[in-house]
Amino acid sequence: MWEILYPILATALTTILSYVGLRLKSIYEKHVDTKIKEDIVKNTVQYVEQVFGSLQGSEKLEKAKATALDWLSEKGITISDAELTILIESAVKALKGGFYSNKEK
Repeated sequence: MWEILYPILATALTTILSYVGLRLKSIYEKHVDTKIKEDIVKNTVQYVEQVFGSLQGSEKLEKAKATALDWLSEKGITISDAELTILIESAVKALKGGFYSNKEK
């Protein structure tokens, strides 16, 4: 009886563990990608504010979008225009409000 059940149980257990492993990897990669996006956009906003401080708001937004897209594409990370705009606006708000600190990583 064990001769039949053992391979079946081993296969089922391997399948379940593989699925769980793939799901955990997917969740981890999504978290890491999101963190990288946020860090890149935050640094891009600080860069644009420092280098292009004399530009108007919409011009700064376009500079920030172009710079962040270039940087993200170098890392192989894709981002939608809406997500990029939201992250930039959030980073600008945080920069002006002082929500970021040097201790945050």
